[in-house]
Amino acid sequence: MEKVVLMLLPLILGAQILKHHCDRCHKSQIPYVMIYKRALLLYSSKERIKRNLTDFLVSPSADKSILPPGLKRRFDPAKHPKFSKEIAQKAIEELIEQEDIVKKFRTTTKKRTSAQVSSASTRQR
Repeated sequence: MEKVVLMLLPLILGAQILKHHCDRCHKSQIPYVMIYKRALLLYSSKERIKRNLTDFLVSPSADKSILPPGLKRRFDPAKHPKFSKEIAQKAIEELIEQEDIVKKFRTTTKKRTSAQVSSASTRQR
């Protein structure tokens, strides 16, 4: 019971799941952006990404891993920590929110458009 409470504590307190559970390894080993891009290439929709990555986090195995073969040999997917379904789903939602390519593209386009507008108005003066 204590283990469940400790795992749910970040959820209750509103802490980020990725930061609390995943950063220790993924910040230095396999960056989130690489995971998201690979998942997007393999599954092509956010719903399929959520379903498949959650399945992996709940029950890690080499078969469910999205790592390329070379990285599977280096980082044994079967040794990945297991998470409850709730924590796994929250972690994947955070990953998608943080690394969403469409969202990043829109943000970049908005910044560029603003810069182009101010640049154009400066040239007209």
